[in-house]
Amino acid sequence: MIGFQGVLGGLTVTQLLRFDIVTAHLGTALLFFSAMLIMGTALLPYTSTGTVGQLPWLGLGATAIVYGQCLLGGLVGSRWAARQCFGLGELCQVMNSHLLGIVPATLAVLGLTWVVWRTPALSYPLRRLGSLASTWLVFQLVMGIATFRLRLQVEPLTVIHHTLGAALVGTLVCFTTLAWRDALSRDRAALSHPDYAQKA
Repeated sequence: MIGFQGVLGGLTVTQLLRFDIVTAHLGTALLFFSAMLIMGTALLPYTSTGTVGQLPWLGLGATAIVYGQCLLGGLVGSRWAARQCFGLGELCQVMNSHLLGIVPATLAVLGLTWVVWRTPALSYPLRRLGSLASTWLVFQLVMGIATFRLRLQVEPLTVIHHTLGAALVGTLVCFTTLAWRDALSRDRAALSHPDYAQKA
């Protein structure tokens, strides 16, 4: 993955920041970042409580939706869609796709957080990561509104907006990894239970 990222980085320069290559470069960077987090989270000591229910799938869905929204944001930036739309009336569909993507991404993260808060006896790391995801979401929305109102003219705001998006993806990746570990530990415990062995 890091080799592919290097190739994309070279093409980004030689192809003079062609928008599709720039967006692929961003997407691969997020995938590499996520892979590092998955490996690190998988190696952390963790005690399962066996109460995660559907949280692994909810976490996976929220991660995929937010990742897609990050790619749309990268596409807006790489094509200068905001400036083109406001100034020339072009590429407004690209910018609007990112704006519309706010709705499913927000609902996915808030829905995940709501289920986390309502799940009894959930492990502390999962509960904390769920709350952290909603916190990143609030900051991301504030930065996104500010970036949009200033028409992507203030570079530090745009960088912060992208960074918060990566932080949100990373938090969801860590949450999903721990949730799957919890679910798999519960399944292994059920399989090794004496009652299950007698039934088998």
